[in-house]
Amino acid sequence: MHQLQPSAVPQAASPERTLRLAWLTLLFFVLLFAVLLGWAGLTLRGVYLGATLGHGATLFLRGPAETIAWRPADRTLFQGAADQQPLAQGDSVRIAAAAGYGQVASIRLFEQSQLDLWAGTEVTLETLRTSRWHSGTLEVALRQHSGYVRYDLKPALPFESVVYTLHIGDASVALEPGGSYSVEMRAPERPVERADGGNRLVADVAVRSGQAVVYGANGAAVELRTRERVLVDAAGVPGLAVPARWELVRDGGFSQFSELEYNNTTSPDPTVPRADTWQVYGIPDRPPENRGYFRLSQICRPPAVDNTCGSADRRTAAWFYRTGGQTTSFTTGIKQDLGPNGQGVDISEYRSLSFSLWARILYQSLNDVGDRGSECPVMIRLVAKRSSPADPEEERVICVYTDADGQPPAVREPGVQYLLVERAAWSQVILDLRDPVWLPDYRYLRSIQIYANGHDYDSRVAEVSLVGEQ
Repeated sequence: MHQLQPSAVPQAASPERTLRLAWLTLLFFVLLFAVLLGWAGLTLRGVYLGATLGHGATLFLRGPAETIAWRPADRTLFQGAADQQPLAQGDSVRIAAAAGYGQVASIRLFEQSQLDLWAGTEVTLETLRTSRWHSGTLEVALRQHSGYVRYDLKPALPFESVVYTLHIGDASVALEPGGSYSVEMRAPERPVERADGGNRLVADVAVRSGQAVVYGANGAAVELRTRERVLVDAAGVPGLAVPARWELVRDGGFSQFSELEYNNTTSPDPTVPRADTWQVYGIPDRPPENRGYFRLSQICRPPAVDNTCGSADRRTAAWFYRTGGQTTSFTTGIKQDLGPNGQGVDISEYRSLSFSLWARILYQSLNDVGDRGSECPVMIRLVAKRSSPADPEEERVICVYTDADGQPPAVREPGVQYLLVERAAWSQVILDLRDPVWLPDYRYLRSIQIYANGHDYDSRVAEVSLVGEQ
């Protein structure tokens, strides 16, 4: 008899089936674990959302309605906004750059904190949230995309944990409740493009009152206290904390260009090298022998009148002179249009605004201020508007002069202030522009002119400054 032997194929296939079954079983449990993990995540998210309560805000229009736009969180296009319009978490507000001066709109959050928005601003209300079941947590996250915003946060809130976070590009700012803060986002002097084709902005973060911490994209943290500010560069890296003061005059030391480059600003040839801070001018049109001249003078730091100082104390002065026994008036001056683009500067946020310079009058041929009250060897003219672009330009003028008798001018021109100084000495001129005589409540400053007017004159000015403080 022959005994049947088991086939070799089934014997070989059995281990393969076992291995396949083991892998399938393992894959099934992996998938089951993933499903359970996802379910747990959704459950936790639901619990979290159920434990928090989203809130809103209200938009108040202070400027022209046509310059203010709003974008709901679930939309991509901006649309017209209405006064006292409700805003929800995720909504954005944008103000046109041509909206005017001062506060154009305000956003009042549900807990009564307020954001004041200036022209050219865009902000997003990313998070407005509190605990649903108890008053333990308040979380507010905002994102400023551009422009200038003042943040006035509500003090003494009834929450155990309060978090205010402001995102500015790749950096962020933690704001202390009850404080007042200002943030301006503007283009850098040299534009920096992102990989996505957009432009990066620099941020100027200032603490009016309270405390803040700026967290940079590089991990650096800068603490700010009351009346301090910091610049965050286009890469999101903060610099050092400095006093919250803004110098609004460019090139106040006349050191950024040569004498030729300043004088080339009078040339109609656009190819010649020229200064882009101060523009030289002379009026009326006269032959060269009857004109006045603008030059640069190397001096010692005022009030020193000798010329024997070391290099650390050397300064450059703007020098106005006209000689030759002239018998008619001529104006020699310099002018600066303020602001980064020369269109003026919004001064509405500066509670303190101080203009200063050093003046030295070596010679003037006319007695005191001349026959018209405006022939002065040093004159300062400020051009401003009170509240809106539609307002007319107004000027404020001061005449700096010398007089051997030390008497007030015999003739005065309406609207001109007069300051008598000692001949040949450096005198510091300081103007509090928030004084009622000057610009107490004005919102816009267009330009500054410094000039000499008269027959023969020899005068100099140095260290020109216009400092704003909030």
